[in-house]
Amino acid sequence: MEEDQEKYLEDARKVVKEQAYFMRASLEKAQLKDALRYSSAMLSELKTSLLSPRNYYILFMQVFDEMRILENYFKEEYRRGRKMPDLYESVQHATYVIPRLYLLITVGSVFIQTHEIGAKVILLDLLECIKAIQHPLRGLFIRYYFLKLCKDRLPDTGSEYEGAGGNIDDAIEIIIRNLSEMNKLWIRMQGSKEKSKRERERMDLKVTIGENVTRLSNLEGVSLDTYKAKVLPKIIDIITSSKDAISQTYLMDCTIQAFPDEYHLQTLQELLKVCTTQLEPTVDIKNIFINLMGRLADFALNNDMGTFNSEVDIYSMFKQNIDKMLDSNSQIEFKNLLDLQVAFLNFTLRCYPSNSEYVNDILKSCCRLCERQNETDFTEECQKNIVKFLAMPLDTMSLSILTMNEYPNLMKHLPFQKRRQVAIKICQAVVNLNQVIEDLKITEELLKFISPLLITQNDYVEIPENEFEEEQQLVARTVHLVSNQDLSIQNTILQKFIAKFKLGDVNRQKYTYPAAIFALFKLVQQIAGQTERQQEISYKALFDQIKELIEVLQGNFPELALKLYLNFLLCINTVDQTQEFDEFSYDIGTQIITIFQDEIGDSNLKVTLLNQIMSTFAQLNCINPENFDTLAGNATQQAAKLLKKNEQAIGVLNSTHMFYNRYQKNAQRVQECFKKALKIANQSIGNNPKFVYVFIQILNKYFYFFEQVEFKEAEIQEVIKIINEKLPKALSDNDEQSKKIKILWTATQELVKERKRRSIQAYQQINI
Repeated sequence: MEEDQEKYLEDARKVVKEQAYFMRASLEKAQLKDALRYSSAMLSELKTSLLSPRNYYILFMQVFDEMRILENYFKEEYRRGRKMPDLYESVQHATYVIPRLYLLITVGSVFIQTHEIGAKVILLDLLECIKAIQHPLRGLFIRYYFLKLCKDRLPDTGSEYEGAGGNIDDAIEIIIRNLSEMNKLWIRMQGSKEKSKRERERMDLKVTIGENVTRLSNLEGVSLDTYKAKVLPKIIDIITSSKDAISQTYLMDCTIQAFPDEYHLQTLQELLKVCTTQLEPTVDIKNIFINLMGRLADFALNNDMGTFNSEVDIYSMFKQNIDKMLDSNSQIEFKNLLDLQVAFLNFTLRCYPSNSEYVNDILKSCCRLCERQNETDFTEECQKNIVKFLAMPLDTMSLSILTMNEYPNLMKHLPFQKRRQVAIKICQAVVNLNQVIEDLKITEELLKFISPLLITQNDYVEIPENEFEEEQQLVARTVHLVSNQDLSIQNTILQKFIAKFKLGDVNRQKYTYPAAIFALFKLVQQIAGQTERQQEISYKALFDQIKELIEVLQGNFPELALKLYLNFLLCINTVDQTQEFDEFSYDIGTQIITIFQDEIGDSNLKVTLLNQIMSTFAQLNCINPENFDTLAGNATQQAAKLLKKNEQAIGVLNSTHMFYNRYQKNAQRVQECFKKALKIANQSIGNNPKFVYVFIQILNKYFYFFEQVEFKEAEIQEVIKIINEKLPKALSDNDEQSKKIKILWTATQELVKERKRRSIQAYQQINI
């Protein structure tokens, strides 16, 4: 069956691709009639009944991308004078109803933008038209298409379509009607056979339903009063009238996730009443409660707690309803009860951080709940909840909890994966609270508990790469919180982190070493900021350690090492204006050029890195002129070796900033760079007229240095002459590159005019 599905999908996608090709070709020739015929043939593939919902979605998205091309063409046709009512009428002559309606929606979305007819009229007309499709899958997707194309054309408050095009009530009504019909079609997909399969297929498409709710929440005109009076009652009516557990669960979740927390706070009683009295028995009310508590907890954390607490007694409302659930269903699974209690604890810790009585009540309940269970009841999911209990108090009790006796006793019973999770939670708590790490004892305990993230332990289990990256980045963020007024203690704490990092492998050091290096950069600058340098911490020792750490990374991560070396130079530059570390800095600069030349192969990356190198070198004053001239010259040579001629020319051109800046005033080297850039540009302009873009940049760079460096007027006039000769051909294609050239040239002309108006003498002879 799966093989058949793959074949059906492949065949359909081939047809779509083929017809889309002919459609685009017809559009390029301005043959609209043929384009509509090919687009209709392409859209006819959506009439299929052979594909599963998931594969139908894939096909739909392919068609959707192609239809955006047609939509853009309709916009251009309108700008060229075509009357939209005629086009709106013409697409209705398509032979089959599915293509006809898709084309009608596409034209309608453009028609609305013309403001010739109000948005409300067109949208309601489209809604009436698409009622013709009652097949669950096809009807669902054509309404999804309607929503995606028209979601920004609604008469929302403050939008360009408000007024004659309708108002916020109309916008709400349009989306609600679409949501209601889509929900009915979605429920009809369930059928009576193969229940589990149908449920999976429905869940594959739930996003199409939820986007209606999301769009409602994004309407500017949906204020709290509007939400309470007009939006929520209609959504609740759709939910409760459906009598379908999947639909009710998902739409409740969408409502909770989509609308602002302030709205939920003011309508909490209605939401809880729906959950406990109006939903189907099979709906997982526990998850709805958890999601709602999570949202309100986030709101409480980010807003004034006094205002939150004075609005309504949230804790009591939830507790009463949770008690009802527990009392009414004693057969609820241990895992689900634990889930709910964990969520309630999290909610209470965040919303009532100073109310220890609330927290104690929940913790005691959970302890008693666990005591009543058998050992076999503690499944994987239950272990996860233990992890949560270990982590939650960190938000209110900070790192001091690490010194409590019961904390390590509980953690040691967890397998590696769970210890890792606790370690992640500890780091997250430190980072989220912006907790300063300033105590040596706490640091030692912290490093002990987060060891699963730092070294490969005996029971280590491989984890996915993306998870590994996230956890290491979290560790890196933790390092940046090391601080102490006594810089010697701060350095000691950093050295403890670094010593631990050295025990990890290079894949961990890719993340931990840069964090440690930047923490050392910060320490260097703090030392420099003191009136008297602390003699026990020497720049040389710190610089040598930084260089050692970067060298470890260089073999496996040359790009990262190069960027770290660049930042290293900037760090040295801030504290070494006397060029005490001239040779050391020169050695770092040389290493940068060596890595760039020998280790970086990607041509696009080379361009980016070279710009960064030149930008960094242009800020340096920690290297003596002779050594600096050598470094800058080497960087310029690398620019001339880039893959593409235009990149070479612009790279050499940009190197001028290394020779003339705040610290360097070498006009001769600037002139040499211009000559070299012009030579490269002249070698290529004949093969590609659009290379004129480089000449315009050269001309602008002349203007940049106009008042600092003396140039021969003939050189500038020659550049202008080349531009004037090649520009018409370069602009003839009207493609994206041509547009960029035109924008740059127009800006250049305006610059010269402005300088002439200011009577700047050097520009009086410039004519462009």
